[in-house]
Amino acid sequence: MKAFAALVSFATAASAAVLWDGRFNNYTTAADFDKWSWSNQVGQYQTYIYGNLHGETASSWLTLGSQYKNPATTAEKQGVKVKINASSTWNGGPVLRTELLPQTTNSLTGHLYFHVSLQIPTVNPPDPAYEHQIVFWEGHYADIKYGQLSGQNGVADTLQVITGGKSIWSVQPVKGTWYNFILKVGSPGGLWVSTGSDPLQKVYTGSLNGNGGTDWHIGALRLPLNGVTQQITETDFYYSGIYVEDSGPTTQP
Repeated sequence: MKAFAALVSFATAASAAVLWDGRFNNYTTAADFDKWSWSNQVGQYQTYIYGNLHGETASSWLTLGSQYKNPATTAEKQGVKVKINASSTWNGGPVLRTELLPQTTNSLTGHLYFHVSLQIPTVNPPDPAYEHQIVFWEGHYADIKYGQLSGQNGVADTLQVITGGKSIWSVQPVKGTWYNFILKVGSPGGLWVSTGSDPLQKVYTGSLNGNGGTDWHIGALRLPLNGVTQQITETDFYYSGIYVEDSGPTTQP
């Protein structure tokens, strides 16, 4: 029976089509991120949300390397380090931001599975006193967040998935550990999670209150704390294994 179950799982994964592939195999250096513009929409990512008040480019905030990927993602040669600091104000706003969005002609809406692996590193980790939105759709109907939620007091060393204003999964993250996620949009929705090389397990069945879309942000958005100007040194997040498939899901990182 185990062999049969494994065969069924393999067949399901093999039949899934990747609708958008955000793994970084086609990027040679971070300078490749700078090639994208509204008039030259090349590569897998839109790169226009980052600190830009002092002539910075996207590559000022993004670094590629094999050390930034989940070692379990053998189909990917490298991951990305996303950086923010006190100069990461996008268009002069109070929020610190460095984000990547899918560049694709596919609408990425419907009954789909959005994959992402992320790490809170041991070097330059985020301050848990601040809310960091690190994976989200523009409508904020399904967000992965780290830290104390805006408007609340104290410190929250918590990584969580929030939909409909409620946390559907949370953990006190171990720095240096890879956390793998699958967000299933459409109806019914769902959430799968694992760490490291472990297969992802379903932890939630229910609506994520949205239908997907290309306005999917991967990176770092840090909200101000009680309206005070943000003074920080470098804060980093690592990402890899980013893609969208139409069925399955594929539960191996």
